[in-house]
Amino acid sequence: MVSYHVLALLLAFAPPFVGPQACQSCHPEQFRSHRESHHALALRPAASVPELAALFNARPVQERSGVAYSYRAAPEGLSVSIVKGEAQQDFTLQWAFGAGAQAITPVGRHAGRYVEHRISWYRAAGHGARTLGHPAEASASLPMAFGMRQDAATITRCFSCHATNVRPGPDLSGILAGVSCERCHGAAAEHVAKPTRANIVTARSVAFCAECHRGPSSDSPLSDPASVRFQPVGLLASRCYQASGKLTCVTCHDPHRNAERDASYYTARCLGCHAQTRKPVIDCRRGEKQDCTGCHMKRERPFPFLQFTDHRIR
Repeated sequence: MVSYHVLALLLAFAPPFVGPQACQSCHPEQFRSHRESHHALALRPAASVPELAALFNARPVQERSGVAYSYRAAPEGLSVSIVKGEAQQDFTLQWAFGAGAQAITPVGRHAGRYVEHRISWYRAAGHGARTLGHPAEASASLPMAFGMRQDAATITRCFSCHATNVRPGPDLSGILAGVSCERCHGAAAEHVAKPTRANIVTARSVAFCAECHRGPSSDSPLSDPASVRFQPVGLLASRCYQASGKLTCVTCHDPHRNAERDASYYTARCLGCHAQTRKPVIDCRRGEKQDCTGCHMKRERPFPFLQFTDHRIR
């Protein structure tokens, strides 16, 4: 992963960003499909998501310690009132991280620091619950009940994987919320002026996707069941990847669209390499051209309310 200081240096000399609208005339199909995708909605100003308060209030959250949360829409974002006994404090959440396919985690500021909210909304549950990675212990104060403070390097990485044109700090002055064209293909001013493959990023490797979807590291060892959350970790360890020499994320996923949900779509990709050249074992669905993923890429639930496909193809 590029270090915080190297990223700052690269961005200082980067060509200007032009926004996705500049890509539309030459790439209309990718533009149309992408703008409604989970990538495009990976980050939104909380004020632009009018249903956010209703989602978080669907089942009011109250900790065993007595800390209770309630939410309301506000001009500057999502206002959260945190109450314990006679004490009450209001905070503002300015950003909604996540498209909502699995969850939405709000982020705000308090005492000059970015804060990841202690409560996230989970689609599978239909209500709010403790954010993944936050301590189970009771909050010692209302600001701590608001969430976990993040240092500059950490929050810059968070914004950089959920938005476009984020500079270290994070400096959000030129931000485009969501993973837009230039987040993956690079600042496109030169390419728009003179379109060639030489002045646009066209990386198709697993390592490129792993910049945000995470690759192998000491924080996500393959032996940890929670590593299923990070798809490149499993894929890089799979025999299919190691033996094929050509398998990457885009073999199965078009990054301009949401991941397909039709099993036959993935079966066709499996059969592209695993042609029917011999009789399969008696219980293998390959002979019937049925769903390969049900056996070879199972869905796992390593955390409450969250489900992931195991990309370590067995």
